[in-house]
Amino acid sequence: MREAALSINARPWAEVTLDGKPVGQTPIANLNVSLGSHQLVFRHPDLGERQQTVTVTARTPNRVAVDLTR
Repeated sequence: MREAALSINARPWAEVTLDGKPVGQTPIANLNVSLGSHQLVFRHPDLGERQQTVTVTARTPNRVAVDLTR
């Protein structure tokens, strides 16, 4: 299975799950994930939850950032 690095950030911060599995609190740098489409969920205790789909490719950098204040 081919993988690539994915960096994830949120404003302010958020707890992140990738395909239903917790991966930690933002910022998250260079998380190795398989190529293809993945479902991210960002959770913040005051700002709620935001879902986003990301497609990870072999071309780098793969980055995702969300602004939970909007």
